[in-house]
Amino acid sequence: MTSNITAAELFHRVAYIACANDAAPATLNKLMHETLVLACAAGLAGTTDAIGSLFSKVDVLCKQRHIGPADYFDIQKMRHDSNSAEPLAREQLLQDCRALAVFISKVFDTDLPAELIGKIPMTRRPQGTRQRLDYRCVRGVVRKVTDGIVTVEMAQGTGEQTLRVDCSMDKHDDLRNLLHEGTQVNLIDVTTEPGSDLCQARQVIVEPDFLIDISSLAACFTPYGHSPLVYTINRLKPQANSQAILIGNFAGSALDDIINRGDGYDWRETFKTNFREKALEYCTCQDLNQREPFHQEAQTQVRNISQAVDMLFRSAYDRHKAILEPSFVCEQMGLQGRIDLMTTDLRLLVEQKSGKNYAIDRGNPMTHGSMLTEQHYVQLLLYYECLSRNFSLPYNSIDGRLLYSKYAMPAGLPRATYYRKLIDEAINLRNQIVAMEVSMGRNGGFATVIGWLQPLALRTQPVNENLWNKWLYPQLCAVTTPLHDMDPLTHSYFCRMADFVYREQLASRLGVVEGTGNATADLWNMPITEKKETGNIYTDLRITDKQRSSTYNGYDTITLNVPDQGEDFLPNFRLGDAVYLYPYLEGTQPDVRRALLFRAALTEIHSDQVTVHLSDGQQNPDIFEAAGRRNTTGEQRVLWCIEHAGAGGNATAALRSLQQLISGPAEKRQLLLGQRAPQGDKTIELSRSYNPAYDGIILRAMQANDYFLLVGPPGTGKTSMALQYLVRETIAPACGDQDAGTPGGQRKNVLLMAYTNRAVDEICGMLCDNGIDFLRIGNEYTCDRRYRDHLLDHALEQYGKLAEIKGKILDTQVIVGTTSTLLNRSYLFTLKHFDLAIVDEASQILEPGIVGLLTQPEKFILIGDYKQLPAVVQQDSALSVVDDPQLNAIGLTDCRNSLFERLIRIEQTNHRTDFTGVLSRQGRMHPAIAEFPNHEFYFTEHLRPVPLAHQREASLDYTPTAGDWLDQALAEHRLLFIASADCRRPDISDKVNTDEARIVADVLRRTRHFYGDRFDATKTVGGIVPYRNQIAMIRKEIERLGMPELADISIDTVERYQGSQRDVIIYSFTIQQRYQLDFLTANSFVEEGHVIDRKLNVALTRARKQLILTGNVGTLQRSPVFDRLIRFVKQNGGFMEEQ
Repeated sequence: MTSNITAAELFHRVAYIACANDAAPATLNKLMHETLVLACAAGLAGTTDAIGSLFSKVDVLCKQRHIGPADYFDIQKMRHDSNSAEPLAREQLLQDCRALAVFISKVFDTDLPAELIGKIPMTRRPQGTRQRLDYRCVRGVVRKVTDGIVTVEMAQGTGEQTLRVDCSMDKHDDLRNLLHEGTQVNLIDVTTEPGSDLCQARQVIVEPDFLIDISSLAACFTPYGHSPLVYTINRLKPQANSQAILIGNFAGSALDDIINRGDGYDWRETFKTNFREKALEYCTCQDLNQREPFHQEAQTQVRNISQAVDMLFRSAYDRHKAILEPSFVCEQMGLQGRIDLMTTDLRLLVEQKSGKNYAIDRGNPMTHGSMLTEQHYVQLLLYYECLSRNFSLPYNSIDGRLLYSKYAMPAGLPRATYYRKLIDEAINLRNQIVAMEVSMGRNGGFATVIGWLQPLALRTQPVNENLWNKWLYPQLCAVTTPLHDMDPLTHSYFCRMADFVYREQLASRLGVVEGTGNATADLWNMPITEKKETGNIYTDLRITDKQRSSTYNGYDTITLNVPDQGEDFLPNFRLGDAVYLYPYLEGTQPDVRRALLFRAALTEIHSDQVTVHLSDGQQNPDIFEAAGRRNTTGEQRVLWCIEHAGAGGNATAALRSLQQLISGPAEKRQLLLGQRAPQGDKTIELSRSYNPAYDGIILRAMQANDYFLLVGPPGTGKTSMALQYLVRETIAPACGDQDAGTPGGQRKNVLLMAYTNRAVDEICGMLCDNGIDFLRIGNEYTCDRRYRDHLLDHALEQYGKLAEIKGKILDTQVIVGTTSTLLNRSYLFTLKHFDLAIVDEASQILEPGIVGLLTQPEKFILIGDYKQLPAVVQQDSALSVVDDPQLNAIGLTDCRNSLFERLIRIEQTNHRTDFTGVLSRQGRMHPAIAEFPNHEFYFTEHLRPVPLAHQREASLDYTPTAGDWLDQALAEHRLLFIASADCRRPDISDKVNTDEARIVADVLRRTRHFYGDRFDATKTVGGIVPYRNQIAMIRKEIERLGMPELADISIDTVERYQGSQRDVIIYSFTIQQRYQLDFLTANSFVEEGHVIDRKLNVALTRARKQLILTGNVGTLQRSPVFDRLIRFVKQNGGFMEEQ
């Protein structure tokens, strides 16, 4: 249990809620919710049960602490009430306070305090009449499974506490093995028999918050059988690239363009756009034009699509209601998907497939009496099912069609008949997949799964022998053989890392830390008040402009007006973020589950408007209003909402990376797993001198044959200098060559990568500043505008032939991109060989996300600083620790550490120094600012100033204007700590400190005056805080100053300030509660007896000339590191208390 969260503090909060008659109801509900979250965090610290919704966390703790059924119901009722902003009746609020107090007392194993006597009821209120239960979908948690009878405790706010569900029928055989105590379920279409205490559910959805993509589920319906293990196989396969896939992508674009352009359609325009967008895929396609000319197949597809569109919209359906590729989320069924084409009145649903259909070829129906391929049939039926449930549609209301665009109409447009048995089979398979994924996320066990991944075992139904032997079996073996051929060390490594990836996936799907909005399930589980507080939702938006980004696209650039989002609202969105844009009717709550969703990228963010670029443009500008209204009538206006769409592919990319490692060259694998020592060549010399301070380390890096690890502490020029010199030296003509372009010249290729797009932008800036030509692989909307001309699709616009494009890619020596982008485009390596890969920000990349990529180049250099903030890991720290001795021996002690850190440990253990280097000349911090981090954190790196001019200055160039004590202190001290006063209030979030916000604003005002004409909002001063909530409070204080020039200064969290610098930095610690120390010091580790607090290190090393700290001394001094910092400032005369 987390010792810094105390029962006394939580009881005090309950007392306030019970007595605060003047507080707004929404404030009391929110405080109740926050208190419950803290109690759960304390009770579940260090356990696997921390993953999941607040309902499941409460459920686990009630079970662990033996809380009785009556109190359990009251606690869950209190949780349900706390999610709402609606006012509670006084009696109900006090009953909720009682339930919360009981929960806290059980979690902390302590009695109710005297403080609560007389303030909350001591007994339960008698239960009134039961609320009506919605039997279409009942959410609950399994209590027990006995002889096919499943007892489910319901999560809904109703007086009925349990249902006994009869699952003894044959169709539930698999389901019974998946259910156990604590499993969350949705019971679909519950019915009861008169005179029986048993009920039946048409379907039981296991862990419904864990969404499965419908297309991925349907892909598990293979010719050789249906197995959840196929889902795992497909995730391990490398990203495929073939003519069939390119034709499918082209055909999808053609459908969009035919709908958008109508009679003015020209297939060549689609091809030009598609060719530009998929240039890399076309260049690396191994079977392009091998069986059939691409142009010929493309024209056939277009001809058939045009016929199908004409058939559908000639009379039966309204073309103006056609909507392209809307997405949806169906929490009831635990599924999500994206539909190729439908109408906004929900009457027509079309899924397009460009490949073969053997039923149409032969003129004979498939297994289920249909002309549809089974997996396509499943896909369409599940779309149908989800839309029916999301929008309460009758089962005969949707016309579902498969558009097989390889075939002429009408044969290529068969209907999908509603087939309940196949839907049930698909849901059963979905449940098996989720149960396996969740089990690995909670308990590990990928080693067991490997034993099941046998091609012959997956063949569970008859299949054409030629098809099996020639195609299916070899494809399966390509994935499974490397898994079974692993040596013991590789096997342990792969399984431990895979378990880590599955745990992280579970955390990102279901959530760990309540109130952060980082989990997919937060889209429907997080109260809207909390979404607002975390900045994860825009509401009440109105569309003000709709544009086409090009003459051939539909309306895909949408601008929306942003009204006031609330006093403390601070958007948690960045340019390029993937979002859902979706409508709702005025007077209702936005709900991602009740709308058609438009996937988009944020392209502009302003305080009063935002602009998004839709993934799929729409032909009719009125379609947006229609999508909001659907079949409803009335005067309510259509409003719009924006929420994060999330990145669900991270786990799949990491698993593919691990598979790439074991499938790649053995010598690379041995190197990365510490079984082969790196080699070097001392005879290599630099082609020239770059900078005396860097030449030595650049030479050593070039002499390394396999890898080099470069530690770049803050301000040491790792990107602007070291990375630049490494690139220039690598692409320079080989010694003695007059022309690197001649046959004798050795042109070398460099791959530059970083984890974030922001870091890649910095790399691009460095390359541009030094006149180095490069191509960037990535997305236009996550790339800084200054570098978009270097994006592959932009740079290749001038080329019209495939050979020319291939030539440009091959001739360009420097390729740049994020690690995730390159992981998903691994076919690049079939076209281009890289002599060197350099990874910047390597200490911020989790090992599974990079290790496979590093098997591709001849050599790699990792640049980073493991003493700064690492990659974000959501699972509890206790779960990522590695206790396997053979893995510990190769430096793997914690999966949350980067490969960069592990390889450094290997070099240290083997007492090698040839393959590591440290940049020790820093040109950022004045020595007075650098002294504390040097002593506490960089005691082995021995950082010293360059020194630059500002590092030589003896005093600050300030002239006190007002001449009071603080002006004097600011003028005299480079390092200041201003003690803040206690200002805790139960009705204000703990993530806000009003006194420190006032102090920060005051210091900003004074700094502005000190700098006068030299003031530059982008360079002079910045603010750092641990919580986003504090940013809003500081902004509010700045507005009161009436100094508009301060509006543009950067105030951000520590995580987002990493990599930035300012002349003056003001850091507000913000915290006033002991439990918050856990958050502030979470990223710490011990090296040579020193505690390295990474978050504090980043905060302290952003300032060039002056650093001002403000914090609550009493709270901070409970941390040894913070205590040493405060004492250090005091010893140097910079500690101030307001006078």
